[in-house]
Amino acid sequence: MQSGISVSSELQAAFTGFSSDSSLFCLPVTIVSESLTAQDPIPFSGSSTSPEDFFTSLPQLSSVLQPKTPIYLLLRRPINASSSTLVALTYIPSNAPVRPKMLFASTRSSLVRELGTEKFATTVFATEEDEILGRDAWRERDGELAGGVRREDLMGEKERELEAVRRAEAEARSGTPQRDIGIGGTFGPGSGSGMKISMPVDEAAKTALRELQDGGLVQLTVDIPTETIKLADAQTSVDPGSVSTHISSTSPRYSFYHYPGSDVVVFVYTCPTGSSIKERMLHASSRRTAITVAENEGLKILKKIEASASDEITAERLEEEVNPPTNQGTTRGFARPRRPGR
Repeated sequence: MQSGISVSSELQAAFTGFSSDSSLFCLPVTIVSESLTAQDPIPFSGSSTSPEDFFTSLPQLSSVLQPKTPIYLLLRRPINASSSTLVALTYIPSNAPVRPKMLFASTRSSLVRELGTEKFATTVFATEEDEILGRDAWRERDGELAGGVRREDLMGEKERELEAVRRAEAEARSGTPQRDIGIGGTFGPGSGSGMKISMPVDEAAKTALRELQDGGLVQLTVDIPTETIKLADAQTSVDPGSVSTHISSTSPRYSFYHYPGSDVVVFVYTCPTGSSIKERMLHASSRRTAITVAENEGLKILKKIEASASDEITAERLEEEVNPPTNQGTTRGFARPRRPGR
């Protein structure tokens, strides 16, 4: 699963220079305008001729580490006076905003692959500054404090990327106070919906939501190139049993369904597992904006459903949401089993 972000020509040139200059300790890399871009390299604080020079140079990294901003650090670790190895470190602070967190996690493997996987002795994933600046953390990775097992070997690349997505999606559901997300907008409170992303919304989408009638189904999606919420489809007189047939099975959708014969509008968020990492990222972090837009157009979102596949949105599930059963019969307690012979 990749974000589609690639290495810039400037980064390629900077990395070539960094690789050939043994006096350079670190090449910081970030994402600027959908491209991986190098920052100014950091030289060794010492002679760069022994393993100890790596540890004495670590404090310099604090100049490029920020509490809520992800960054990639390409590091040189001296083996002896004539040789060294390279390490690709991804720093994604645990309290970083959702979108940068997901973006950097999903671009991590692209960075290493495009620069040349064979050029790196190892890759490292860190969420706290101490995991980068602390000498013990590096010794633990080397197996000196962990019985010979590197913690980076315990989780595969795709597992880490998927875990970052899952965490970000969970944060998008629960909401957080307003904060700068660093890439393309801000999170902030909105109409009781918690966190949202200030993403442009197409006028056609607003019009369709405003005109939603009994039995109508309006679907919105995020246009990836423009990062704009747009109208995907609008239908009238849709039977509950056929709602799933109108929803895409390959791309995420925000669907608003006015359940027939009621005043209930059901919000349905579907995110197929086969959709791209960037689709999942943008839709997961913008779902509250979609709800807020609908509320601003006069809709009262009384029910919400999430699903990974459109065929999970059945007539029975919609009926249960809109008209939950009220008569459960006589409540029965837990019956203790009879003893043998009774």
